[in-house]
Amino acid sequence: MNDLFDRIAGLKSQQKAGILLVLLGLIGGGYYYFFYADLEVEIAGNQTAILKAQEENASYEQRKNEYQAFRLEVNQLLEEQKELLRVLPKKDDIEQFIENVNAQVELAGLSKVSSVRDKAQAEELYMRIPIKMSLSGNYHQINRFFKNVGELKRIVTIADLQLAVSTEGTGQALKADFVAQTFQFIDRPGAPK
Repeated sequence: MNDLFDRIAGLKSQQKAGILLVLLGLIGGGYYYFFYADLEVEIAGNQTAILKAQEENASYEQRKNEYQAFRLEVNQLLEEQKELLRVLPKKDDIEQFIENVNAQVELAGLSKVSSVRDKAQAEELYMRIPIKMSLSGNYHQINRFFKNVGELKRIVTIADLQLAVSTEGTGQALKADFVAQTFQFIDRPGAPK
């Protein structure tokens, strides 16, 4: 090894510079081969992993937004269903309905002559629950009663309305005979409970 160094020491400066450049080239090439090339492969792999993670994140955000929109729609539909079930309930709740109608009779200042519940009639998607009623009062009171009944949360229809002058009292009173009908939702079409 000393011979090699002695021979190099005896060379001209230009030759020494060439040997130095060759050695630096070999060291640089070795560094590139053993360290930097691996780093480039690792950097390329990391960039690929980053792009894949970004794509997965974008896909996740899209699914999250779709899920949130779906949950919002489900919640809105559930709220609509609750409102619809108030209007057309699944349960009979006829006692509550009669209480509401009686409250409207009192609010309108009418006197109730009679109230008879008829047999429920099954339709395709609902049950029709009729109640025959007779009320006595003046025209404006009867009109107010029908207006108030129309504003109830539950669906109510008035059928077979007959107005006649009441035989009781002063003669200014009217007697209203009608059928107040409410409805009950049936879960399965054609299968009344």
